Amino acid sequence: MVRITIDGVQLDVEEGKTILEVALKNNIYIPNLCYHPNVSPAPGKIADEIVYRNGERYQGVEGEYEGCGLCFVIADGEIVKACDTPVRDGLKVDTRDERAIKERKSNLVRIFATHPHVCITCEYRNGCDRIQCTFGYPVEERCCDLFSKCELRFTAEYIGIPPETPRYMYRGLPVVEEKLYKWDWNYCINCTRCVRGCREVREANALGFVIESSAGNVIVGRTAQTDVESGCKFCGVCVEICPTGVVRDIKKKASNKWRDSIVAKKLPLLTEALELTPESVASLPDSPGVFRLYDENMEVVYIKGTPNLREELHSEVGRAAYFDYEEHEMYTMRESELIQEFLQKHGRMPKLNDEVDDLFDL
Repeated sequence: MVRITIDGVQLDVEEGKTILEVALKNNIYIPNLCYHPNVSPAPGKIADEIVYRNGERYQGVEGEYEGCGLCFVIADGEIVKACDTPVRDGLKVDTRDERAIKERKSNLVRIFATHPHVCITCEYRNGCDRIQCTFGYPVEERCCDLFSKCELRFTAEYIGIPPETPRYMYRGLPVVEEKLYKWDWNYCINCTRCVRGCREVREANALGFVIESSAGNVIVGRTAQTDVESGCKFCGVCVEICPTGVVRDIKKKASNKWRDSIVAKKLPLLTEALELTPESVASLPDSPGVFRLYDENMEVVYIKGTPNLREELHSEVGRAAYFDYEEHEMYTMRESELIQEFLQKHGRMPKLNDEVDDLFDL
């Protein structure tokens, strides 16, 4: 064991572990995407010579994957990747230094340049039904139907989406239907997690990555032209370990020991909402205010003012997935304001609100 300090907190941790591993274990979140607890760190992995997407051949150059670049921290005054830096006795780590935050945001912009993200950046994302876009963005520029569980979304909201993030331009990459899986390469952020999961969890070699000679970009794909030729074991590890919506199980194959061996990854809480559980509600003030309930897709389904936030929200546990709240003495007036605001944005009431009661019985 060694003693380190992270953000002023002293910790006794296991020697040999990385900064990211010990931070997450001690409930100190450091943003990350290419990291996964079931596979080895991404930085330093050697690129393959050739990969395939829908039979199309991609040839790369020699090189190593550098990682997603979202876990930068300051360690003993130097900026380092937390996923690839082992702890040592006396190490002092700062996860909130402006230099690290600037680097994370810069790399997040790079990721978003090649990934649909209009839903993540939209101010109306809470309440949107994900069917008809308020601003008329084409489907190709919107996020996939895993929005409520998208790891990229959670991580991006934690880091903060820079205003200079460019609009995504649809690239028309292959959408491939195989024996069991559907791959939409337009959603791929090339984090190589599926590659490492395939090789390290299943001990197969069905997925690989190359580095383009032009810009040094990474491209993930099959190691042969088809799933069978690449040696795919059809275990579903790639489906479970992918942080976005690239690969889907077409037939929703039942769980097996390989899929079950992929543990859940620790994600940050969404900044705009809390999980609706007895534990989270117990810490609320018993003062007047207004709360909003969200479903699993982060759509607002109920708006309510109350003289006692803690008591009222306790009775709502089990009715929704998330909530937010604000203390407000004039809670009936504030409730009406929020409902009117929702109506103006979406042209309808939240699903669980009774229109007559909320608009005219205040």
